[in-house]
Amino acid sequence: MNKLLTIIFSALIVLSLLLGAGAFFGLFQPKGEPGLTIVTAPDQTKAQRPPCFPDPEANYIPMPEGENLALGKSVVSGVHNDVYVIENVNDGKTDTYWESKGFPAEVTVDLGESRRLTAVAVRLNPSAIWEPRTQEIAVALSADGTSYSEVSAAVKYDFDPATGNRIRIDFPAAEGRFVKLTFTLNTSSRTGGAQAAEIEIYE
Repeated sequence: MNKLLTIIFSALIVLSLLLGAGAFFGLFQPKGEPGLTIVTAPDQTKAQRPPCFPDPEANYIPMPEGENLALGKSVVSGVHNDVYVIENVNDGKTDTYWESKGFPAEVTVDLGESRRLTAVAVRLNPSAIWEPRTQEIAVALSADGTSYSEVSAAVKYDFDPATGNRIRIDFPAAEGRFVKLTFTLNTSSRTGGAQAAEIEIYE
């Protein structure tokens, strides 16, 4: 009698394990329930924005086409504030930035060779926590790093997260190896100097 009970209990245990495994691994699927809709997840390798949500980047100020010549090049400036060193302006990341200590603030990028240039872009972190501000910037070019010719006079540019917290400065094509940006104003109440997460240079 005890042997028979043992066999019955063992069979029940094995059956329970099989049913549990079948449910877990999808071996036994429900036939369907009223009001239940099964939706197949789309194939994707990264997050995708549903069509009903507008893409904020559609309103961003477009950057010039082509290679950013400033990326990773030698760059110098005057005194920086705290840990916001000048090397941050061309490291390819907008979550790091340079901040000068006072005005005027100059940033000079050495491209390594003379290039025919047409535009400079300045970016801040696009996060909304970087509230809108205005910075005044002039651009000059040089062949030798000593004698500069201004290609864009000082102009006040508005930085706004709604447009990507970026601006571009276009000018007539001109030759130059050294590109100098001079900042003379920043309306942000959080700093007393100029700020740039990325400075980009284009042909």
